[in-house]
Amino acid sequence: MLLNAKETLLKEILYQYLNQLNMICHCEKCIEDVLAISLNQVKPQYITDIDKISYSKSEMVDKQKNTAMLVILTEAASKVSTFPRCENRLPINKDNN
Repeated sequence: MLLNAKETLLKEILYQYLNQLNMICHCEKCIEDVLAISLNQVKPQYITDIDKISYSKSEMVDKQKNTAMLVILTEAASKVSTFPRCENRLPINKDNN
């Protein structure tokens, strides 16, 4: 089994701070968009066993690394909230084009 430990870590941080990210929508599509944008900003860290994730989590004790990941998630959440791709987005007013 091959896993990207950063994906697991970003998901945990995202759900921990979800209410503070001021996203206009918390649907699955928007959450996945935030994660995809965020994962494209960080270097992957692959592991071969889920039990080895604790090593990756131990790095997150470093407040600077944890803060950096939170900043990446916050920026991604802002982008997704500005341009949501889900069905919850506001319809375009065709009269104002």
